[in-house]
Amino acid sequence: MSQRFRKFVARVAKDNEFQPIKNRLLNYLQKESENKYKNYPRLLEIMESYWPKYKEGFKISHLLKDHYKEIFNFYLNTIFPFRKRGIMLEDPEAPTPVDFKLMYKYRYNDGEIKAIKEIMSEQNIEGKIEGILKRLLIFAVSSFSPMVEQIFGRPFAFQFSSIDANQYNNGEWEVIAVISAREQ
Repeated sequence: MSQRFRKFVARVAKDNEFQPIKNRLLNYLQKESENKYKNYPRLLEIMESYWPKYKEGFKISHLLKDHYKEIFNFYLNTIFPFRKRGIMLEDPEAPTPVDFKLMYKYRYNDGEIKAIKEIMSEQNIEGKIEGILKRLLIFAVSSFSPMVEQIFGRPFAFQFSSIDANQYNNGEWEVIAVISAREQ
């Protein structure tokens, strides 16, 4: 577990106690991503470089499908502190030019889980670890919307269609979320 992950979790816990109420968690994660003064513009530039190929017909979903590994690995690993080895992205779909779906899997290791539990204890936050692990992943992905909107020029949002979590015998957890995105 990296110190970067621990500091990230501590900031999130302090701001909103991992609670999605009134979009506090989502808003915080959007600000957190935008505050990456070097990396946020880098990812935006990458996406802007691809956009001319997709601009005719406003095929934002096709851009995301064709470049999902590069875009979402960068976003989750460079903008946010999710480990590269823990991220798996599967089954991208773009059924229409403005609809996108992807399965996101993240395997939280023992150090990350321990850090979250310690921070929960330090800040007297109640809740189940499984719920917090799920929220961190789905709201981090959902916080990507403003970046897509900048490229696409239209409102765009991510919503999870399903989310599950499995605990392994070694104490690690894997969160599996199918997240859809579409023009609003």
